[in-house]
Amino acid sequence: VWPAMAAVLSSGSSRGPSGRAFAADLRRGGRCRRHANAGTLCTVAALAALIGGAASLDLCRAASAAVASVLPVRALERVAIVCATHGNELTGEWLKLRAERRPELVQRQSISSLKLLVANPAALNATRRFVDEDLNRQFLVESLGNMSLASYEAQRAKVLDACLGPKSSREEAAADFVVDLHTTTSSMGITYIAEPWSPVGVAAACWCKRQLQPIVDAGELPEVRVVLESLDRASSPHLISVGREGIMIEIGPVPQGLLRADACRWMEVSTSTLMDFVEALNSGQDLNLPPTAMVFRDISEKIPIPCDADGRPTAIFHPDLQGKDFEPLHKGDPMFSGLDGEVIRYDGEHGDVIWPIFVNEAAYYLRESGLGFGVALFEEVDVPAVVVDASLSRRGALRGGVGAGVSEAGGATAKGVT
Repeated sequence: VWPAMAAVLSSGSSRGPSGRAFAADLRRGGRCRRHANAGTLCTVAALAALIGGAASLDLCRAASAAVASVLPVRALERVAIVCATHGNELTGEWLKLRAERRPELVQRQSISSLKLLVANPAALNATRRFVDEDLNRQFLVESLGNMSLASYEAQRAKVLDACLGPKSSREEAAADFVVDLHTTTSSMGITYIAEPWSPVGVAAACWCKRQLQPIVDAGELPEVRVVLESLDRASSPHLISVGREGIMIEIGPVPQGLLRADACRWMEVSTSTLMDFVEALNSGQDLNLPPTAMVFRDISEKIPIPCDADGRPTAIFHPDLQGKDFEPLHKGDPMFSGLDGEVIRYDGEHGDVIWPIFVNEAAYYLRESGLGFGVALFEEVDVPAVVVDASLSRRGALRGGVGAGVSEAGGATAKGVT
């Protein structure tokens, strides 16, 4: 496209020096100097206007449609990386400790305030998923506003909302981007989990998957996948929903309560790549995002493992399903094996073929976290064409006051804050 348009401009169709300057920019793959926020697409629109005439009418229309599809967003200047939302998932805290010693792992020039937070310090100290109830189910607006909820995690959620939110007002949220680090006992590899209310999160997940694919192809990383939740911001109970934008990283398989060198590396690479996305977005680089991407869309349903009246399992995951996250499960395929050896097969309740996620996740033996394995569909979705609009940006530090387990990464040092 660029050489062809440059040739048209150079052939005399351009309107004087401005057209020739744009032609020169095109040959270098440059972007419009007068409309930098819209990036390369704006260059197309500007050139179409310069060329004029019937021959460029279709180009003008196409360029206008392309520019209209660009989604202006605020720069991600205030970022929070959160670990130990579940206290027996230690890999995220390992990354926090590494980043405090080597800030370059996560700090980027365009980020004015970066906080590294332990979300659930009491559970982390006890190496338990939670003290009273699952912290990552406490962030509904009505729960955050209910002062009568007295559990440790309910109170902790209010503290985090005060630091990173408030969830009740997205535009006033202190954190531009919340990254929540998790591990799973399931074979999820590296999974970026985005929610549809956060276009930046969706774009970041797709960008990171593409960036990491060469390392995956070289056999140095497990598969990288994108899961898209079906929750809007109001109905999301997850910690990331208190920020203006958010994303989760899930690494597995990792047993609860221990550290594995391979998983720690996967977490470091996936988080550092995510911070590269933040830098590229903030600095106006061409993200070269695809218009669409194949993702695993979580339909917010689970298939529970059979249990008795006391909640104890009466079946185990069938060998054909164990470790088969993200692989298609067809109607009639085995899911569980019962106490008497009977095979329980998928009945097609959610469609003739589904893609299981979080298969035999240890936490999902707990009713508080939701029993069973997740159901996803493999679908093509639009990738938001996010571009920073400088007029929307702001600067300043994230609010403090989250208590223990908080640090700030910046410049060449990492320092503790209150």
